[in-house]
This record gives sequence, structure tokens and C-alpha cells, in this order.
Amino acid sequence: MEAVDKTATLPTGNFVEAVRTSCRALTEKSDKVKISKQGIDRFLSELDKKQYEELSYDSSVILPLKFSTMEEELNFISVINLLNFGSGYRLELHKYAGRGAFDTIRYGVMAMHIGGIPMDAKSFSEIDIFKVSEIFQFPIDKEVRHETLDFVTMSQPTPLKPLAVGITSTLNTTGKYLQNHGYKSLAQFILDHAKKQPKDALYLVEALVRAFPALHDHYVFDDNKVYLFKKAQIMVYHLWFLLRHQVPDLFDFTNINSLTIFADNVVPTMLIHLGVMEIADEWKEMIEKNVDLSVEVATTLRAASVAACEDIVQASNGLMNTGGLDVYLWQLGKVGDYRKIPRLQLKDTIMF
Repeated sequence: MEAVDKTATLPTGNFVEAVRTSCRALTEKSDKVKISKQGIDRFLSELDKKQYEELSYDSSVILPLKFSTMEEELNFISVINLLNFGSGYRLELHKYAGRGAFDTIRYGVMAMHIGGIPMDAKSFSEIDIFKVSEIFQFPIDKEVRHETLDFVTMSQPTPLKPLAVGITSTLNTTGKYLQNHGYKSLAQFILDHAKKQPKDALYLVEALVRAFPALHDHYVFDDNKVYLFKKAQIMVYHLWFLLRHQVPDLFDFTNINSLTIFADNVVPTMLIHLGVMEIADEWKEMIEKNVDLSVEVATTLRAASVAACEDIVQASNGLMNTGGLDVYLWQLGKVGDYRKIPRLQLKDTIMF
């Protein structure tokens, strides 16, 4: 569970359009998943518009924190999104830390901010797994009794140790890239590129993906390349959402609605539950039993959610855009009994 440089298989053209077209192609080729037009029509006809308006506003990233500068706030936002993964460890995190995946990441980044722990290139390049465990407040080792020797205990890794490895690798590789290219922080990198091509969400997504292996959210199956770039896109979306009024000349992206949804584990799960996506019984059974999926199965479901949401937005006749729809589905998944629905699970990833 580490950041892997996959620069060789990045798209040659528009990165976000590559997400859109490759996800559609994979969905259409699969005989295990399909998008239901009837399901889309039912979803839209039964939609509670007031609830949609409330839940499509991303309150999850509006936090009661003070920042001394805009750049400090920008850095905070970007680091939360860089580390926005670990969904496959949701059950284990609730057991060992009392929080879900996103809450764990948000807690850790807030702890760094409030505790004065530097979130800069040098600190990221040097951080280790033990510091990650301390900051994000989940155990990576536990003491167990020896099988035969009384009064002797042994240290064993907890199921969360690979997650700490993933966070450490993400921060290390990001910090090293920033150092090697003369940037003191992720915020400085983003500001530099935003100034080169202001108000351009697509340009910034591509710049982020090209630079950081921890954002290389793309795959090859039987010579089919599939691009998702979830974290890069949601990072740019949150920069727009939180900073467009404060720094409109840079972050009031004119093409923000050109982004796709930010395909994770929640959105496909909700689309399946709501009847928009129909999947093979064996896949449904694996999800219901919290079985760890293969990368190909998880990627296919994520890709189908991208294509399905494109269809929903188109059918909504201007009511929705991709960002708002994504946030709505994600936050709806946290409401009432929806929270109890088993979600697709892939542990070995730092992408969602």
C-alpha cells in the first residue's frame, strides 16, 4: 500500500476527458455492471430537492479553524485531500480508533494544524510510520500474550498498520517531489501552477497528477487503460469550493463543472442501492459480506459510477452538476440507515 509512480501510463490529452471516456468504455465492456436508465429516471423523479440542496453543499470540509494566511488554509485543504483514502479500513478504524476513514484523516490533519506540526515538504519527506500512528491516533502494533510462555507478551501488527504505511508513503513521496523541485509546501506548488494558468480546473488537475505518484489513480486491465484521478479532482473542487470567493482570480475556476465525480467507495455503493447501477450477484454478495474486492472489480464499479453520474447530470436538465451530485451521494450515505449499507471495499489502495 504505497505510492507507485505510473507516469508511463498517464493520458496524452485532456486528463479529465480521459477519465470520462475511459470510464464509459470500461462500463460498456463489462458484463458485470450496467447503468439503468429506468433507475436514473426513478432516482430523479423521487429526488427530495430540498434535501439535495442541503446535502450537495460540502459541509464536511468547513471546519472551525483559524488560519494566519490564505496559503496556510490552502495547504490544509490540499493535504486533507491528498490523504483522503483508507475507506477499505472503515470497519477496523471504527474498532480501533472510533472513527471512520475520512474522520480519521480529517482528525490527523487538524491535529497537525492545531498542534503546530509543520505540513511542509521537509516534514513530509522525513515522517515515519510511528509519527503517523501518533498523529492520526490509531494503533499499528498491539501486545499479545505468548502462546506458551506465561507473563511474556509479543508485539504484533494491528490490521491498521498497512494504512499507516500508505499515509507515510504518500507524505514521503509528496515531500520528496516538492523538495526536489524547489517547493516548500504543497500550497506553494498549487499557487505556482494556479498563477501560470488561473481559474483553470483542468490544468490544475493535470499538473497535480503529473507531479505526485500519490495521485496516480489509473489502471491497465487487458490493455484497457482506465483513469479516475479521484483525489486530484476533489482537491481542485475543494479549492474552488472554499477559496473561490477569497481568491477569485486564481480559484474561481471557469470550468469547474467539467470535472467528473470523485469516484470512491460510497458513491458506487449508493448508486447500486438506489437502483441506478445494476451489478452481478457475485459482486453484490462480496460487497454485502465486506469481502475485500480485487483492484479490477473495485475500479470497474468506480468507473461505472462516473459514467452513471454523467448520465444523471445530463438527464437532470440543469438541476445538477457533477460536483454537487457527488457530494450529495457521499453525504446521503452518512444519513440514517444509509450508513448501515455495506460499502465496496478495497484495502490495498491510497486512492480512496
